[in-house]
Amino acid sequence: MGPAGMKWRWYWGIWALLGLYMATWDLALYPSAPALRMLVLNLLQNGTWAVLGLFLIWLAECRPIESFAWSQWRIWGLHLLASVVVAALGLFLAYLISLAVAAGWEKPMDPARLWMGLPRFYRTYFHMNLLFMWAVVAAFHGMRIYRKYKAREVQAAQLEARFAEAQNLALRMQLQPHFLFNTLNSISALVHSNPEGADDMISRLGDFLRMTLDASPDQMVPLRKELAFIRAYLAIEQVRFQSRLRVELDVPSGLQDYLRVPSFILQPLVENALKHGLADRTQGGTLRLRASRDSEYLTLEVQDDGEGYQPGPEGVGLGNVRARLGLIYKGNYQLDIMGIPGRGTLVVLRLPLDDIGGEGS
Repeated sequence: MGPAGMKWRWYWGIWALLGLYMATWDLALYPSAPALRMLVLNLLQNGTWAVLGLFLIWLAECRPIESFAWSQWRIWGLHLLASVVVAALGLFLAYLISLAVAAGWEKPMDPARLWMGLPRFYRTYFHMNLLFMWAVVAAFHGMRIYRKYKAREVQAAQLEARFAEAQNLALRMQLQPHFLFNTLNSISALVHSNPEGADDMISRLGDFLRMTLDASPDQMVPLRKELAFIRAYLAIEQVRFQSRLRVELDVPSGLQDYLRVPSFILQPLVENALKHGLADRTQGGTLRLRASRDSEYLTLEVQDDGEGYQPGPEGVGLGNVRARLGLIYKGNYQLDIMGIPGRGTLVVLRLPLDDIGGEGS
């Protein structure tokens, strides 16, 4: 059943429950009255009011109340007048139904009795019936306001998501020229001292750029694809470091197959480890990349045994990593950097599984 069908199901159901409630009320006042007759009477009366209430709903759809401003007084007056007329008509029909049920459907109605009891019936029940009609109008406008609020909420969420994607893309585009600039500097340093190495680095850079250009623009990619980027990047750096760079990857294949991570998120961390930890060491060192998970987080670790992290201003790469993670995870992540001078640096990145597709394992 669609939303419209559900709305009308609730509408008729509420009127039916109201008729049942009023039947129990009448039975409490008149214990000797036949229960079935009281039930039929109240269901017929409330069904009549429900039908008349459809006119008020139609009018509210055509001329809705938009605000409490004085400029809306004509609309308010129109709905007030319509509800009074519908309440009066509904009460007259309810009075006819009550006389018909009381006299029996097969007996003709006495006109004298009809006009004699009508004023008292109006004095007793008109205010209640008018409240019912006002409730119909108020419920319609309440649902209308709620639907508009939800629609605006969805629209705001969509705009926020698109804005976050645009910011993420801008940060990612900022990283790529930064990486390219650093790599070209490395190539420039090798051109004269190691022409073959420079040529090899250019070739591997071309392969890496082709891989990044062929990648989808999605901000989240499978962990396996992110590791492929890192391997391609390390292949470039391996030319510069030669035998001074040793790489160890400890990433279970099960994690690579179904977990997703922000695209291009590890490369700045690996670059920092090489640039600040191992580049200036004549003996080089070891770069370790590990991944693990628990019930709530995917943990990625980038570790080197180089110079050790020294606190200071963050560079473009690390600053963009934090900015992108903040956009994607709304602060629900951890990025810790720990270092011991002369013994190396450990970067620990913890990403929530609920946001990266890991809850189904």
